[in-house]
Amino acid sequence: MRKGTTIICIILFLAFSNIPLFAVKAKRAKEIELTLWHSMSIYQGGALEKLVDEYNNTHDDVHVNPIFQGLYDEMKIKLINALKTGDTPDIAQVAIEYLDVFIADEKIEPLNDVVSEEDKNDVLSQFWEGVSRNRNIYAIPFNQSVQVLYYNKSAFENAGLDPEKPPKTWEDVIEYGNKLTHDINGDNEIDQWGVLISMEGVFGFTPLIRQTGGEFLNDDRTQALFNSEAGVKVMKLIQDMVYTHGIMPSNWTLFEGANAFLGGKIAMGPITCAGIKYAEENLPWELGIAPLPYIENKSVLLGGAGLVIFAKQSYKRKASLHFIQWLTNRENSIRWHKETGYLPLRKSALESIELRSFHRDNPNYKVPVDQLPYSRPPDFTPVLSQIDQVVRFAIEDIMINKQDPQQVLNSAVIKVNGLLEEEKRK
Repeated sequence: MRKGTTIICIILFLAFSNIPLFAVKAKRAKEIELTLWHSMSIYQGGALEKLVDEYNNTHDDVHVNPIFQGLYDEMKIKLINALKTGDTPDIAQVAIEYLDVFIADEKIEPLNDVVSEEDKNDVLSQFWEGVSRNRNIYAIPFNQSVQVLYYNKSAFENAGLDPEKPPKTWEDVIEYGNKLTHDINGDNEIDQWGVLISMEGVFGFTPLIRQTGGEFLNDDRTQALFNSEAGVKVMKLIQDMVYTHGIMPSNWTLFEGANAFLGGKIAMGPITCAGIKYAEENLPWELGIAPLPYIENKSVLLGGAGLVIFAKQSYKRKASLHFIQWLTNRENSIRWHKETGYLPLRKSALESIELRSFHRDNPNYKVPVDQLPYSRPPDFTPVLSQIDQVVRFAIEDIMINKQDPQQVLNSAVIKVNGLLEEEKRK
């Protein structure tokens, strides 16, 4: 396997204004050392470290040391252990779905007092929703993403499809998939699959349920709803792509799917927008990016992470806030978007001439931005990671073992409701 292929597979598996986000700046006679734990690997990590280096070179009073701590799951575990020993970083990049773990244990403090109303209005409301609980802000939005449909324009052309007219609905995906699925060498083995929808637990399932008018959990996060008619409809649709239409493999993971896409074995698939730049620069064919197809309603899941302040000393907290102010200002938000594919955070960035000009010349980057009006974060709860494991096993039973979606989802809901009830009793 080529080195470039390995790197991009990891990435694909794995977003402001000149007005300061915080009206504070730390100043001390001696340089303040800050530790930043982050989860940006390979390509995004390089983009982040360039920004940090620039900050360090232009600020004499503060020096930030970025340290990669693994992907989000590993970061969560390391932070939990660090809190036990007291050896925490000053700043950490925490996935929005894991914030509840630290909020429930009162390990992080609300930041309401340091965020102005003007800043709250400039950063998009759904980004604040991802880092807020019960009207308290616990992190500052940083890298935010949605899924988009990646597709191979060369494969479209070879199949007689217009590469400038990608599918809009999942029914369109089935129609396109029938034309894109081929046994090229005649050995009775599929050499190119039309699509791969890697149903990665809660995060793959939730947006599709919402597309059918359903919800994953109820409003107060005490009951699971994904065994509803909407949930069953979603799983039957995906199951039929494998066993009825024969356009999708049944058991490939997201990582395997990304690898297959790079090798020309998958023509279409939902993947995070955070890999757009690297994909454009490294794929051996022209990359097409389209909005995530919909069933009945347009809906995409907002994912990503926020920056959490763990520093205890007041001067370090102020310095940390000042660094975050700089990192997430309008100019750097636009740069971060251009260099990765993550979403711009601020309305002032989205409305800027610079970004509009960039999107005109780079239309793939505009696709995830156009999905912002119908993007929502997941249903947050401290037991979301445990729920995710239950859902992954259920989806595996449906997709690999070809079990009845209604029966499997009913059993999964019983397990999830048990987790929610146990959490409620704490």
